[in-house]
Amino acid sequence: MRQHLPPLKALRAFEAAARHGSVSRAAEELHVTQSAVSQQVRALERHVGLPLFRRIAGQIELTPEGRDFFPPLRDALDSIDAAAARLAANRAAGVLTVSLLPTFAMRWLIPRLGRFQARQPEIEVRLVTTARQADLRREDIDAAIRYGSGQWPDLHADLLMTEDMFPVCAPRLLSETPALRTVGDLARHTLLLVDAPPRKDDWTLWLEAAGARGLEPAGTMKFESSAQALEAALAGLGLVLAHRPFVVDDLAEGRLVAPFETVVPARDAYYLVYHRSRAELPRLRALRDWLLDEAKGPCEDLPHVPRGRLGVR
Repeated sequence: MRQHLPPLKALRAFEAAARHGSVSRAAEELHVTQSAVSQQVRALERHVGLPLFRRIAGQIELTPEGRDFFPPLRDALDSIDAAAARLAANRAAGVLTVSLLPTFAMRWLIPRLGRFQARQPEIEVRLVTTARQADLRREDIDAAIRYGSGQWPDLHADLLMTEDMFPVCAPRLLSETPALRTVGDLARHTLLLVDAPPRKDDWTLWLEAAGARGLEPAGTMKFESSAQALEAALAGLGLVLAHRPFVVDDLAEGRLVAPFETVVPARDAYYLVYHRSRAELPRLRALRDWLLDEAKGPCEDLPHVPRGRLGVR
């Protein structure tokens, strides 16, 4: 009989608040109000008979007792989460759920996914495409492919690929009037813009690197996603600032060309991210191994960007 075991809701509220150092962020994670988190934490403090937080000017800070209690509680909840994940794996051993950005799914993963299915036919892949960052601790998602620095608290991140960016266009734009021979010629062409972070300033960064800061194009077209802008480039509507993973296939097969030499490396990269409680799932290990193999192939096969016929800056 566990006479000293506090209520689970109170434990979860305290663990989330302690991990984030914030009642508001804990409430957001648990999908409850800040008042509810505070009430649960106070209930836990009454249960153990000790203060676990100091509350100063709206901020919280763990007491010595809270600091002692937090690590074993976090480990216990992680163990419960891992056990639940194993039960779920036994229930749906062949279903692999991955959260990722829509453009990455459309322009890189889906065209290659058949090779994974051929290697692992018993695994059913379910893609959740969203710009929202999935909560891998709480949602029924095995892993995510994220773009960022690789630093996400409590998550393991495997580097899949770095990226760089450079202009691309349909081959016919190179032979049409007006000519596209130097970076300055972009002033007579249409630039295709992605009007959303983190791609919003791509053209500004590239033009500065190419020595053409402040260049005014003949026109612009704005799109909500990189996938839309790339489709417009394939249709010959203008030049888009492309990111290498999304255009390696089009460059290799000649559907797009890169008329200039200037390439700007990105600060961030793509990672396979997952919670440590799911790291040993066989289906996740299979995906990880395949992705790492697949990711180093296409981009390394193109160490130099295929240029247009002009091949000049």
